[in-house]
Amino acid sequence: MTPKEINDLKKKHNALLERGQEMYAEVMRLHNQCLELQAHIEDAEGPDYDPIPLIFGAGFRLDDDL
Repeated sequence: MTPKEINDLKKKHNALLERGQEMYAEVMRLHNQCLELQAHIEDAEGPDYDPIPLIFGAGFRLDDDL
């Protein structure tokens, strides 16, 4: 490989790394929003709140009549 080709690979790597960091920050923001919503739901439902499905990546069961 030429020095320019190697440098181009390094540029691509750095751009992908920066994009990954931005994506990770967005995922963390979304995660925090989900945790806040779960806390509100737990407060509202009291002992009926079941966090186990959420731990394994499932969503809430929704009432189709509402």
